[in-house]
Amino acid sequence: SLLRLLHLLSLTSKASTYDLYRTLERLTDNVGSQEHRSRYRPLLRIGLQWKHLKLLKRGGRGHDEAGISATKDGDLAIKCPSCPHPGINLPDNWENVPEEQRFLYALVVCMDANFRLKNQLVSNYSADPGLGIGWAYMVAREPYEAYVLSKADKEAISTCVGFLALAHALTRFVRGLRYTGVGGAFCGRGEMILPNGVGNLQKGKRYANMDYIFASAVQASKLIEARPLIPKFHEPAHEEKNHEQFSFNFAIGVGKTDGEVPERVWAGHNGLGGSTKMQGPGSRHDVLDDHFGFWNWQKYCGMGTTLMRRYKAAVIERNRQVEAHRGFTESLPSAMLTTWDAICVEWDADRFPKTAANPFAVCGAHISQAAVKEQLALEEKERAQKIPALHATGPSVWLAMGLELEDTQRRIRMKAKAQRESPTAHRTQTLTEQRAALSKNVKNWESLRSIYIPGLLQYHTEMGLQSSTGAEDEGESKVEDVNLFLPSRLPAERREAACVEGLLDMEAKLHRAQCLDSLAVLCRTLRLKTRMVQFKNRNVRGQRQGTRSRALIDRVHQRALGSVEQYRAAREALLAISGPGEWENALKPLLNADIRSYVDPEGRRKDGPGRREIWEDGHAPSNLDEANVDLEDIGTFPEERGRREGTGRTKQTMSWIWRVGTVGVGEDGEGDDDILRSEWARSRARVHRCKEEILLL
Repeated sequence: SLLRLLHLLSLTSKASTYDLYRTLERLTDNVGSQEHRSRYRPLLRIGLQWKHLKLLKRGGRGHDEAGISATKDGDLAIKCPSCPHPGINLPDNWENVPEEQRFLYALVVCMDANFRLKNQLVSNYSADPGLGIGWAYMVAREPYEAYVLSKADKEAISTCVGFLALAHALTRFVRGLRYTGVGGAFCGRGEMILPNGVGNLQKGKRYANMDYIFASAVQASKLIEARPLIPKFHEPAHEEKNHEQFSFNFAIGVGKTDGEVPERVWAGHNGLGGSTKMQGPGSRHDVLDDHFGFWNWQKYCGMGTTLMRRYKAAVIERNRQVEAHRGFTESLPSAMLTTWDAICVEWDADRFPKTAANPFAVCGAHISQAAVKEQLALEEKERAQKIPALHATGPSVWLAMGLELEDTQRRIRMKAKAQRESPTAHRTQTLTEQRAALSKNVKNWESLRSIYIPGLLQYHTEMGLQSSTGAEDEGESKVEDVNLFLPSRLPAERREAACVEGLLDMEAKLHRAQCLDSLAVLCRTLRLKTRMVQFKNRNVRGQRQGTRSRALIDRVHQRALGSVEQYRAAREALLAISGPGEWENALKPLLNADIRSYVDPEGRRKDGPGRREIWEDGHAPSNLDEANVDLEDIGTFPEERGRREGTGRTKQTMSWIWRVGTVGVGEDGEGDDDILRSEWARSRARVHRCKEEILLL
C-alpha cells in the first residue's frame, strides 16, 4: 500500500522519491527531535524495482513462456487506440479503399524536443544500467547512440523558429550535461506517446536524433507517403510565401488537428526536470518510461469522453462553416466558382512538394508610396507635353512633400509629449532644433500652395484664417499642430473649386499607398517586438538587464504607435476624398483591438476601462470612437491572462492587418478576384476540414 501510494503521488505531483521520503520522515517525527536511520536508498531501489515489476505485469509478460528476457522493444508501451493498427482496429481490405477515404487510416505523427528534461553527468550505465531500456517509450540505447555517433561529423541541425530552444542547447548551458533534453514522437490525434518514440539528445535537436526517433516510432506502420506540416501555433513565425502547403488548415485528411500535441505532453512532464536531472542514466530512463506510461494510461481511459466531446463540437462547427460557405458561394458568379473549384481540386490532388497553382495566395502585391510617386510623375510628364506645367515642382511631388511634413509633425508631437513627461536639457534642445527645421520646410512648402490650391486664399478670408501657418509666433500653436490645408482638409463642397484639376485624385492615390505602407511597417514592427518580448521573458533576469531590455522594447513600441497614427490619418483623409466604397473592405478602421501580434490572442472582455490593453468590441462607451482611443491604452507587452481565462489561442483569430499586406485595393478593383478566390478557397478548406474531423472521430 505504501509503494502504491508513493507511486501515485509521484505520477500526479511529479515529486521526487527524496521529497516523498522526507514527507514520510515528517509524518513520523515532525519535530525532528529523534535521530532515525536513513531508509532513503532502500526505498529508492525498492521503488524502482516495484514500478518495473508492475510495468511487466501490466504488459502481460507473465503469460509468455519465454519470460521477461523475450520482451521486445516497445512491448510494454500502451498503444494509442486511435492510431491505425492492421488486424486490430482496421477493416478488411482497408488498403483498397478509394483515394478520398485513405486519410481515415493515416497516421499523424507530431515531433518536438524538450530541453528541460536534462541529465547531468552523474553515475554511468555500468553502475546504473536501467531495468528495461527500450521496452516501453524510450528507444533502445545502443543502436540509437551508435547511429547518432556515425552522424556526429555532420553539422545538420534542425531550427525551430522564434523560441531560441536550439540556441540554448548549443551554448554554455550544456556544460556538464550528459543529455541536453529529449526528442519525442506522438500521435497527433490521440495525443499519446508512441512506443519507442522518445530519445535523448546529446547536443541540440540534430536531424540524426530526430530522424532515428521518427523511424523507431513508425517502424511498425506501413509508411507509403510522408507529408510534412507545420503546427498551427508555430506557423505564423515561419515564412508566408508558398507556405500554404505546410499548413494544417489546407492539408487534406487532417481534420481539425493542430499538430501541437508535443507542447501538451511536455507541459505535463516539465516538472520531472528537477528530479531526473541528477539521476543516473538507467534510473532516469525507467522513471521517464513510468511517467510516459501514466500519461498514455490517462489518455486511454479518457478516450471515450474526449471523442464524444470533440464530436459534438465538430458537428456544431461543421454546420456553422457549411452555412457560411453556402452564403459566400451563392453571392459569386457560377463561372468564376467553376474555375476556382478546379484550381482547388488540382491543388488538393498534387503531391508534396506542390507545384500546382496556389488557390490561397494573393498574387498581386500592394502598390507602395514610391511606386505611386513614380506613376504620378509619368502622368505629369505626359500631361506637360499637352499643357504647360504650372511650376517646376509638379503637383504630385508637392503633395508628397506635404504628406512627409505631416509625418514629421506627428513625430515631433510624440517627442514633445515624451519631453513633457520626463524633461531633459538634451531633449529640449533637440526638440527646438527639429521645430525650427520643420517651420522652415513648411514655409517653403506653403509658397507653392497657392499654385495648386488657388481657392484657398478666398476660403481663408471668408473663415477669418491666416494664409500662412509656417511661422511660429508667440502665443500661437506650435508648428507641429498647424493645419497644412491639404485638399482633403478642405470642406467637401469647396475642394473641387479650390484645387487644380486632378489634385484630389493624386492625393487619394498617395493616401491609399500610405495606408498600405504604414500597415506593412506596423506588421514588421510588431513581429520584431514579439521576438524581443519572447527573448526577454526567457532570458533576461535581474533589474538592470530588465530595465535596459524594456527601454529597448519601448522604443520599438513607439515606432509601432507612429505607424498607427499614420494609417489612421491617411485613412481619414482618403475617406474624406473618396467617400465610402469598396476600398474599405481592405483598408478597415484600425481599432486598438486590431493592433496585436500574429501570436497574441484577442484581449479579454472587460466591463471598465483598462490601461494595460484596449477597448473590446461592444464594451466601449457608446460615445467613444474606438478608432481614436488614446494610443496609451495599447500595452507595450501582451495582456497577462490568468489560469481561469486560458491563453485565448484555442479559437484565436488573426488580426486583419496581417492579411491586408498583399491585398490590391486599386480604384479599378484590380486584385479583387485574387482576394475573393483566396477567401473562397479558405472557406472551402474550412468546410472540408470540419467534415474530415467528423469522419475521423
